[in-house]
Amino acid sequence: MALTAKERKQNQLAREQEELRKQPDSTFEFLDTPFYQAVEDGMSLSDVELMFDLMGLEPPVFEDDRGPTAFASDVCFLTDEDRDEAYQGYAGSIGRAEVMVDHLMDAAIELAGVIKHYKKHALKKKRAEIEAADLSDPDKRREALHTITRIARIEEALDKNVRRTLPQWMVKGI
Repeated sequence: MALTAKERKQNQLAREQEELRKQPDSTFEFLDTPFYQAVEDGMSLSDVELMFDLMGLEPPVFEDDRGPTAFASDVCFLTDEDRDEAYQGYAGSIGRAEVMVDHLMDAAIELAGVIKHYKKHALKKKRAEIEAADLSDPDKRREALHTITRIARIEEALDKNVRRTLPQWMVKGI
């Protein structure tokens, strides 16, 4: 079956985005000091460390110029070529830091989705309990109606997306 114009355009944009992802960062040629050295020489990661401490996780440490391929888990890739392909365009400790930002955002999005699913399931269960209850008493019916209306508003709020502003950390294709 032939692709529609919209599908062809979407495929083209996906290919272009993948090619752009594989390119090195446009600032890379201008970076005279490796990222890990800049961190060692006084660039503060204390706020980053604080956020990880608040989560109960070990903060990242940049003690050499190894890139993201040196740190990725072996279970994520079938071959070394797969690993190299995944991190193409990310070099050194700065590449590792850039990949961390990408993966932390992806992990946050996935975790937010799991939390949303958990909450919506609990709300659906509570709504079903209320609908199955005996509501012959006017006070109970009024309270149930109030609760169902509140549940509907909460579900509506959970269906929305949250927008957060991030500083630009990668520049490719310039």
